[in-house]
Amino acid sequence: MKFAIRQLSDEDSIAIFGPPMSREVIPKFMNIHGSRRIAEKKVDELEGRRFAHPARSSLDEALKMLEEQPASSSVGRAKFIVLVTDITRFSSDMPELSKYPVHAFGLGASHDAAALRLVAQRSQGTYSFLDDANADKVAAALALCLGGLKSVAAVGARVVLKAASGSGVRIDRISSGGYASSVSQVDGASGEIAIGALYAGEVKTFVVHLDVPAAPEISPGEGVCCDQQQLLVASLDGQLYTSGGGVDVIDDDAAAGGGGPIQDVLVVERPPAAVLPKVPSAIVVNHIFQFRVLEMVDAFINDEILLRRTPATTGRTKDVDVDDDRGMKLLARWERFVLEHQFWVGLDLGSLDGEITAVANSLRKQQHVVGGVLPSSSMAAYIFSWMSSYKMQRPTAMGSPAKVVGLFVTLEVHLTLQVAITAENGGGGGDGECEYSCVEQLPPAPPLLVASGRDDDSYRFNAAYEGVISLDDINQFMIKIYQGMVKANNLKQCHLMNQQPRAVA
Repeated sequence: MKFAIRQLSDEDSIAIFGPPMSREVIPKFMNIHGSRRIAEKKVDELEGRRFAHPARSSLDEALKMLEEQPASSSVGRAKFIVLVTDITRFSSDMPELSKYPVHAFGLGASHDAAALRLVAQRSQGTYSFLDDANADKVAAALALCLGGLKSVAAVGARVVLKAASGSGVRIDRISSGGYASSVSQVDGASGEIAIGALYAGEVKTFVVHLDVPAAPEISPGEGVCCDQQQLLVASLDGQLYTSGGGVDVIDDDAAAGGGGPIQDVLVVERPPAAVLPKVPSAIVVNHIFQFRVLEMVDAFINDEILLRRTPATTGRTKDVDVDDDRGMKLLARWERFVLEHQFWVGLDLGSLDGEITAVANSLRKQQHVVGGVLPSSSMAAYIFSWMSSYKMQRPTAMGSPAKVVGLFVTLEVHLTLQVAITAENGGGGGDGECEYSCVEQLPPAPPLLVASGRDDDSYRFNAAYEGVISLDDINQFMIKIYQGMVKANNLKQCHLMNQQPRAVA
């Protein structure tokens, strides 16, 4: 938790709720600026649960507090809830979830994975979990989430879709994963995808299925070419952060007036019917396939995990190979699915085959069943977390911070994760008890080498670095760079008369 506090900027605010019936920690929003050390000390006051109690009340308190915030507090600000719990039974029937993303983290093998998955799904958040072997890596798991939360580029972002005027195009449906989407029920000429907060560096992929009327026939001599027909206009609305720290409100009206440049038009070639059809775009084909994979796995989760129960045949405790059975069933579905799409031109399974196999292997582990009835669905935590990552197109911890879908790891997430790993390994400057006050910006460092003053292009070592760095230090750096380049390029390391590259005065 302290790691999370240290990752927040001075403009952020935080509130912390402990388990029910425990001492209040930070029950109201506290500005990080000037209070970071206080917030860290408050974390030390967190207490464990004194008895079994639903974790819903803490989440309810957080939702209630966000609801009570004035409307002005939402301008240009993203609001999130991070829920970390090991509770075995959790109620998630809360209508307010749709307003604020909840990023849920389950700890240990006994947490209620199905309920946390549902919380994340309803709120357009993410679900991560740490197994028993990695329960001490909470900071690294949080880093996968915090890397995005602290690099929000837009708030209330939504993709607005409109059929080009006079095109006759209708939007049939939208594949948007875990993001809410809608299509106009009147004429299908418009649609929308609600993204919410958009992080810096991340890419969102959606598939819009269109019903396009046949191209009109061209009479000879008309001199008309229809290879540039407009079908769809897509624009991005929301509150976008500028480089100067301000907020620009971009909406559809501004885009129509020329004030919103974040807009694109789908233009396609409509050749005459006599022309042979062109090969479909491999990029589009693979995105369609990926969304169909999610639909297939979703159906598997519903049929084999959420609805299935093992009937009690005896009153004794016994081992049941239901997990192994489910793993085999998932692989069987996957193989059939691949065969059904084997003739798709341009299809590339990429990493999906290995990932589905890993998901199936996670379901094969035998679980001790009491009374013949499966306990919580925590055994399915891996497949839940994997699906959450692909649906929201964001990284999640799948049992360990090291098990993530690399496709969704942005640069900021990667850097934040490295900071967390360094801190967990004892690096990063001890216990981190440092002052978070503003310091005066240092002047730029002088150049290492300066012109020699002779009538040539030679340089000399800057006297300002005497006693700080020497030519021998530079020589050692050059040797390491040289050896690294040789190794990276699989080259042979050769030396002239056993001489290493050197810098000379």
